Parts: sequence; C-alpha cells; structure tokens
Amino acid sequence: MIVERENPTTASADGLYVYCVARGDGPCLLGAIGLEGKTVYGVAAGGIRAVVHDCRPEPYQSQDPHVLKGWLASHQDVVSAATQAFGTVLPMAFDMIVRGDAQTGTLAAMKGWLEQNRERFTRLLDRLASKAEYGVQVLWDRAVIAAALVEGRAPLRALRDEAMSKPRGLAHLLQQKLAKATREALEMQAQAFAQDFYARIRGCVDDVRVEPLKKGDGPGQMLLNLSCLMPEGERELGDVLDAIQALEGVTVRFTGPWPPYSFVGA
Repeated sequence: MIVERENPTTASADGLYVYCVARGDGPCLLGAIGLEGKTVYGVAAGGIRAVVHDCRPEPYQSQDPHVLKGWLASHQDVVSAATQAFGTVLPMAFDMIVRGDAQTGTLAAMKGWLEQNRERFTRLLDRLASKAEYGVQVLWDRAVIAAALVEGRAPLRALRDEAMSKPRGLAHLLQQKLAKATREALEMQAQAFAQDFYARIRGCVDDVRVEPLKKGDGPGQMLLNLSCLMPEGERELGDVLDAIQALEGVTVRFTGPWPPYSFVGA
C-alpha cells in the first residue's frame, strides 16, 4: 500500500518504507537492518515516531518466493528491533510506503501523516501497551471424532451394529444411512466445539480476531483460527488450551508472542 499526499501533480523520486510507529521525539538510527540492508531510522512528529528506510516510491515486488520470504523476515526483524528500542510499537503491514509530491517532499509528507493520525496512534499505543499477539489454531481429526460419536450415541451405534449383522446388500444401505447420520452429527459437533472453544479462549484474552480457516498439511481439519491479544506472560490462555488439547481427536497450535499486527486497525 502506498500513502500519497492528496492530488499529487508529479510523483516524487523518493519514498519512505514504514515498518512501525512508536512513541518518541527527535532523530534516531537503528542501522543497516532493513530490507536489502537498508539503513533504518526514525522520523518523529508530535511525539510519535515512524521507523522507516528510504526507498523508491513503488511497491516491493518479486516473482521469487525466496526473495519475498526474505523481505518479510527482514520486516519482522526491524519491528522486533524497534520494539526492543522503543517499547510498544504499532507494526505496519509489509509494503507500507509514504511519498510526497512536487509541492511537498517525502519527509514533510511523513510528518503530516503522523500528525494526521496522532490521536489514533496514541490511543492504540495506550491500548496495546505491554501486550502481544498470539496465534491459536484448533484442529480435529474427523475420523477419530466420528468413531467416538458412533460409539457414544445410541442411535448411531445401533445402526453400526445392525449393518454388521445384515447380508451384504442390506448392510450397504445401512452403512450409507450411518455415513449420512455421522456426517450430520460431525457438522453439529464442529459447530458446538467451535462455539465452546471460542468462548473459553475469548474469556481469558483482551481481544480476539477470527481469521480465515486454512487447509492443514496433516490429517487434522481446522476448526478455529484466532489471533489473540493479551499481556505477555499471561498463563490463563495456556491452561485453557491445555484443557482443549486434552480432548480426544483435538489438537491445538499456539504461536507467539508477535507484534500486534492484527489489532493495529482497531
């Protein structure tokens, strides 16, 4: 994304790539730690500082996935370094670029952007102080859960047992009926699990964002994909996830702490 001044007449020859925003006044230098070894420094206005490097006023693009992966890793490394240097930061998405126009230089455009958003940035910095983002993914093994449902529910168990005792033709019809009933039971169980797990997780974090479900590379099917905001070191979420993980056929993936990317737009 490129942020421009309104109604530019001629594109300027330079831009500023923005990694994050933090509190601070005056100049600062973080060194040659940016994308492709760019020198990273701070631009401040009104008590708010943007962590940036000089760049061309165009998006970073590459068809090489290794290059893209390297850029993303460098972006994250700078955000982490800024967090260590300044405390709470508002991480920007990859490829956030500010540029000026023929009348307003890039540095002035950056300071104007900071001034324009100062109240919102200050509010977010207050809200996110000493907090981090954690990823929570809950998966289940449909085969394991299906077997447990058939064993635990009398109507399904009766269908299974009847199918096992009948001749092949009738058994096949009963097995189809059992498969349909089991699929319906699985759909209901998935909804119940998702609602229950979400409520438990939401109850012990400051905020949560529901992310799109992803296809896994293993046997598990994803039920929940959440980004959670909470103070670093808080243990209650870990206890809740341990209880969910203890359920037969259910797996939990937990990552973090991360800068609160998912909550900067709040």
